[in-house]
Amino acid sequence: MRRSIPSDGGSPGSDRDPAAVWPAVQALLRARGAGETKHPGGTLLDHLNRVARLLAEWGAGPDLQAAGLCHAMYGTDGYDHALMGTDERALLAELIGEQAEALVHLYASCDRAVVYPRLASGRPAVFRDRFTGREHTPSPPDVRAFVEITAANELDVLAHNPDLAERHGPTLHGLFTRSRDLLSAPAWDACERQLGRYSLEPGPRIRITGLDHLVLTVADIERTVDFYERVLGMRPVTFGEGRRALTFGASKINLHQAGSELLPHATHPTPGSADLCLVTDIPQEQILAHLTACGVPVLEGPVPRTGAQGPLTSTYLRDPDGNLIEISTYNPRPAAGASAGGCGPGCGPRPRPAGHGPGRRSL
Repeated sequence: MRRSIPSDGGSPGSDRDPAAVWPAVQALLRARGAGETKHPGGTLLDHLNRVARLLAEWGAGPDLQAAGLCHAMYGTDGYDHALMGTDERALLAELIGEQAEALVHLYASCDRAVVYPRLASGRPAVFRDRFTGREHTPSPPDVRAFVEITAANELDVLAHNPDLAERHGPTLHGLFTRSRDLLSAPAWDACERQLGRYSLEPGPRIRITGLDHLVLTVADIERTVDFYERVLGMRPVTFGEGRRALTFGASKINLHQAGSELLPHATHPTPGSADLCLVTDIPQEQILAHLTACGVPVLEGPVPRTGAQGPLTSTYLRDPDGNLIEISTYNPRPAAGASAGGCGPGCGPRPRPAGHGPGRRSL
């Protein structure tokens, strides 16, 4: 079966606009009226493009991105305005591939009233096909893809319709919290950032927003201060009753002398037991040259790694106590801004949001 290949390979994190990556799919969507169908944030086509781009930002592969772009093709349980019938599955599969089309059909056929509670109650998740009434158990990768598309769709709809966000935010936060094991880390982070305020959990809730400082127990404080100032450019400070620390950015490292740790302290404070990743905007080539000039051996690097905010490149070394230090630079981010597109909170659990224009349910 012939398949339309994305012009940039549809690689995870691609900064290409979906309109450029899948031109044949875009043409089909326009021919079927997606560009004229009203939707939160513009038109249905706008929403579909935003969903595809969001999946790409989360690291989805080309099949999942294509499925996100086409997830409303057959309509959904929350939005019954289909752009094409299920008797045309072969046409869509020819454009985006059989695996991507299968994900589109899985998303469209899901009976949400039955499946959503099951996603939250255990594994494997048994689906019910709303078209046939039959039950089946998708493969774990397909279930994860389904939940990822659901998250991208719902977050985009709620971001463009405050009323729907207030009505459906708590339910969706609960759904994604209970199915967190099925979401990628970037998708869960996005759900928590956007929907965390709708948490239905009783009692006070702690939300950590950053790291202020950490403590290193060292064999020789002055030796440590010299290393971190000379090699890593940190600024030594003295505070309290002669305590020493190293500041960088908006954080700092407090230093404890081994054998004379201040209370309270870690259960087993030990020099050389830490593993730190420090972020810089200095190119890795300059880092290597500086380390060589300082006489500091490089253990490994530069090598690709994944940080809290995405892909980065790292070089590893050790400090005087043997702590592992990773110096990292974040890779350039994709260009911001995707074409607007949406399927509305109708892609969410019932009661169905009215996300696709006045009086319409969402995808």
